[in-house]
Order: sequence, then structure tokens, then C-alpha cells
Amino acid sequence: MTRRLLASAAAACAALLAIAPAPATAVFHLVSVREVYPGSAASPAAEYVELQAYAAGQNLLGGHSISLLGPGGAKVGSAEFGSDPPAGGNQVTFLLATAAAEAQFGVAADAGMPAALDPAGGAVCWEAFDCVSWGSFHGSPASPTGTPVDPAGIPDGMSLRRRIAPGCPTLLEAADDSDDSASDFADVFPAPRPNSAPAAGSACGASGGGQAAGGGAAVRRPQTRFRRKPKRVIHGRRAVFRFVSTRPRSTFLCKLDRSRFRRCRSPFVARRLRPGRHVFRVKARAPGGATDRSPATWRFRVS
Repeated sequence: MTRRLLASAAAACAALLAIAPAPATAVFHLVSVREVYPGSAASPAAEYVELQAYAAGQNLLGGHSISLLGPGGAKVGSAEFGSDPPAGGNQVTFLLATAAAEAQFGVAADAGMPAALDPAGGAVCWEAFDCVSWGSFHGSPASPTGTPVDPAGIPDGMSLRRRIAPGCPTLLEAADDSDDSASDFADVFPAPRPNSAPAAGSACGASGGGQAAGGGAAVRRPQTRFRRKPKRVIHGRRAVFRFVSTRPRSTFLCKLDRSRFRRCRSPFVARRLRPGRHVFRVKARAPGGATDRSPATWRFRVS
């Protein structure tokens, strides 16, 4: 009788275990590197790494870290979350930044990090789940990175940001990671977002992946930025402008004062300038025709 009771109890326990939910998995693994900024020539210590979750409840980051790697793959620094950031919704971001980056961009990071990134070549890894490499990197990181983005190094003043177009172009998804940095990342202007910022992205339309909330296909327009420009007041009759686009193989349209936008190249040299105030504008046009809606603008005066 006792044996039958024990057998029945064991069978009941086995049945309960069979229908009980599986233990919860660690909620910090559905997170990817979204943006990397290695500083600039003017502020080399202003560096940050931004992570983004692609599922809700991924904010148990306390005790977990990023690794900063040099061109050959050697670890040159790391940064760890001392506690869990408060927001854990889908598409929230987590910012690790140097004090110089916090000051430059006016943000409060969720964790600090050392200034150790080299724009010429390196990699960043989030635990062993996701890595991105750029420039002359030739190491073997914890997660594959494929071909590094920006073979010549990250352009001065630009950051690397993950593309989110493969599935829903308004949301980061697992499908946005192909383990190839050159395909997954592009140069953009730095825009760090800490965990306190609103979650990035919006729901796709009912028509399915590849559609924005309004139902139309998302257009990734280029952005234009000056790499060199004259002082606000110049004493000669010549001014030189250098500029770049966030989209590769872009062409440019330039406009000086009241003239029309015309095709141009960087560097653009304005000659025979008359004394007085001048305005120079330039906008990038990506392959396919998408054009920067906000031209880079510089106002200056010839004395």
C-alpha cells in the first residue's frame, strides 16, 4: 500500500512538472549594439555605446558588460552596468558613455565607460551575444562581425548605427542582425539615447513587415554634415567647405546665397566673395533619389 501511494504521488508530481511553465530565461540577451561613437578629433574622449532591446523585459543588465576591442582583437577596455536600468519596454535603449560624452551631448548615461575606442579600427561586444567591428579590425570577437564597416575608419564626427530595414523598418528586430557589420551598420550623426528616453520606433502597419505605421515603405533619407567650413568672419574673398553624407555614394547639391541648388562636390570653393553676409547650403542625394530634407547650412561674413 505504501509503495502504491508513493508511486501515485511520484506520478502526480511528474504530471505537475510536465504542465508547469518552463523556468524564466535571463532577460538581457535580446539586446543588440545599436550605435557606437568613438569620439571626434575635437573631442576624442567623448565616446559612447548604445544598446537597444528588441523585446520587452530585457533590462536586467546589472552585472553585465560590454567589451571594447582594439584593431587586433585585444581587449582595451570594458564597462559594466552597476544596476538594472528602470525601463524595460520593447525598443528601449541603454547608454554607456564617458563623462566627456555626457557633457558634450547633454545626457545622463546609464553606465560609464572608459575612452578606449579607436576610430581607425576596433570592435564593441555586448557580452557574447552581439559584436560590431569597423576599420582595420582583424580579430576574433566573441560574436561574429563579418566584414568591418568603414574600411578606412569611422569618419570624423560620425557614429555607427545599426540599420533596421530588413523586417519592420521602424523597429529593431532579431532579423536586423546578419552578423556582417558592413551590411548591418551605417554612418550617421551621433544621437545618444539613454534608458530615460522614449522607446525608439513605432509599430508596423497591418500590411506586414517592411511597412511603416502609415502603410508606406520607409525611405532612409541621407543627412549632410560639414567636415570643414570657414570661420564666421573671414577676411579674404575665398571660402572652402567640405561635407559628407550618411548614405554612401551620395551626390550633393549646393547653393550660395540666392542662387539655385546645383550639383557640386566636396570640397566646394566659393570664390570672389563680396564683402557682407553670405549663406551656404548643401544637401545630399542618395542613390535612388532620396534627398536630405534639412540642408547643412553655414552663415558667415566677409569683412
